[in-house]
Amino acid sequence: MQRAGMYGLPRTAKGTVLGISGTARKTAIALSLAAALGLSGCAPGSGSAAPAEAPTGPVATDPAKLGKVHLKVLDTFAGGVDAPWMKSVVAAFHRKYPNITIDRTSQPWGDVMQELPLKLKADDPPDIVPANNGWQSLGELVQGHLVLNLDRYADAYGWRKHIPESILRQHEFSTDGKKMGTGAMFGTPVARASLIEVYYNRHLMEKIGAKVPTTLAAFEKDLAKAKSAGITPIAMGNSDKAGMTEPLFSAMNSYGSQPKISNLVYSQGDVPLSEAGFPEAVDTVHDWSKKGYFTHDYQGTPMQDATQDFVDGKGLFIFNYSGSLPVTKEQGSDFGSFFLPRAHGGDPVATAGSTTNFSISAKSKHPDAAAAFLNFAAGHEAARLAVDHGTMPMLAPDLKAPKGNPMFADDVANAAEITAHDSSVPYLDWTTPTLLDTMSTRMQDMLAGRISPADVVDDVQEDVDGFRAKLK
Repeated sequence: MQRAGMYGLPRTAKGTVLGISGTARKTAIALSLAAALGLSGCAPGSGSAAPAEAPTGPVATDPAKLGKVHLKVLDTFAGGVDAPWMKSVVAAFHRKYPNITIDRTSQPWGDVMQELPLKLKADDPPDIVPANNGWQSLGELVQGHLVLNLDRYADAYGWRKHIPESILRQHEFSTDGKKMGTGAMFGTPVARASLIEVYYNRHLMEKIGAKVPTTLAAFEKDLAKAKSAGITPIAMGNSDKAGMTEPLFSAMNSYGSQPKISNLVYSQGDVPLSEAGFPEAVDTVHDWSKKGYFTHDYQGTPMQDATQDFVDGKGLFIFNYSGSLPVTKEQGSDFGSFFLPRAHGGDPVATAGSTTNFSISAKSKHPDAAAAFLNFAAGHEAARLAVDHGTMPMLAPDLKAPKGNPMFADDVANAAEITAHDSSVPYLDWTTPTLLDTMSTRMQDMLAGRISPADVVDDVQEDVDGFRAKLK
């Protein structure tokens, strides 16, 4: 789920990750929207209204021929590098199509998520909104017929050819809101990536005589080397149940297959957790904890403190979201990043998505102009502007980072690899409206010795089964 910063609340990082702020990102480290924001927890499709019908008629794909248009855009790019990037995208679009004026409003992520349904029900809603993926936001808006079915624009602009399928599915729902990851497009990504990576300290890697690991076994060997050398192998803070999702998801991506993980999240094919690498991931994280590979007293340490400790040189690795380390551009040569390797080899699988996605209000009076902006925000020029601002691009695997910035170069290369191989998976907590809280709580209980890894798997599976029963 898209979150506001690493720790569940809207924030702007003290520093920037090579210019990347810590504002709204697709992460899985806050309470579920249903709990945190008081949104509906009803089963998808439980409303009584009829399914939304897709608009018909030709699509005007030349914005210059639309006449004078005024578009209202709501976004969550409120701070850090997010704001100037979005400002530059709007400015570039207006230069290209001066007949279209964009009135942009930016608010903190949490505020937008809480107020979005009401904003879209108003008489004069924004034309473009950042509906969050998953059941708790986009699914609710689809059920309420508050956002537009974008299929005819997808056909007109070729989005299904341009956007990798693994990213495309994150924006798809059936028109009745009962199925996710299939059906019509109700949103589009922007050309900026957010994904889970393993960051490493280059100096400490050199100290223990290690190189970037290419196998899971080599990664775990480096953990043992670091511990023997008196170095914290993995910087970690889990006092707020927030930090453990990143290594858990990464380990699941190492053991599970991309199709199985995706179909599990999208409730397609009744894939059990046991077939998607989840039990192995829970066992792995439990094993790392027992071996002392995490920060000392990590259960009582906030993730924010552990992250700062890593930046200060007190950890070999940290699992984190792209753009979430409070480092300056000058510190870029001190760190690097990679994906946790697959347990049995093969191209890496990563939990990834766009930093936000845009949908069009069902009440928009200018849907063709709004779709043109969505197309531009997901295009190559928007991705290039991301690189210019020092933030990770998406949907443009040909782009390279400027020289002299090793950490950013790694991030850009990682995003390109996932795009080129179409090897991303959705966030596991999208599986049910309550899964994030269930999973985070039970993982914390396990790591405190109160329950076993098998208990975690059983409880999470029970959450999944209960929600699937409601879907049926």
